[in-house]
Amino acid sequence: MFNLPPINSVVKVIKALTEKDPRLGQTGTVIQYSAHGMVCVHFPDMPRGQGIFFNSHHLKIVES
Repeated sequence: MFNLPPINSVVKVIKALTEKDPRLGQTGTVIQYSAHGMVCVHFPDMPRGQGIFFNSHHLKIVES
């Protein structure tokens, strides 16, 4: 299926839809997946339980 980073792993955003995306280069924690294989990442500046969905190819596992 998809090569998804494990839940609770720390990932870095290595690719974004635009170069001006403020999340590019930031690290966050994987909190869930979508039915379509997208990865939901929670960043430290977000309220608890919230996240942004990314394509798994746009993330690099920093710590699993």
